[in-house]
Amino acid sequence: MDTQHREIRAQLSAMAPRRAISYIRSFDLPPDEAASLIECDVRGRSCVQAAELLHLSVDGLAKLRRRAYHKIADGQNESTD
Repeated sequence: MDTQHREIRAQLSAMAPRRAISYIRSFDLPPDEAASLIECDVRGRSCVQAAELLHLSVDGLAKLRRRAYHKIADGQNESTD
């Protein structure tokens, strides 16, 4: 996980759950990507638990999370430009 993804993860973990969910949804991510972040980073489930809940493999969940982090990072960069 690169530095920017760690910062996003820390930012989401520091927010109140409702605020973090609203923040994630503000980026108009596909539902599966948003759910992967919400389950792991907001609700604190492990990757194994979240993958099982979302009917994904752990690798599939990791790919969704990476894509979501990239999109959020791009969205944050656009808002600061």
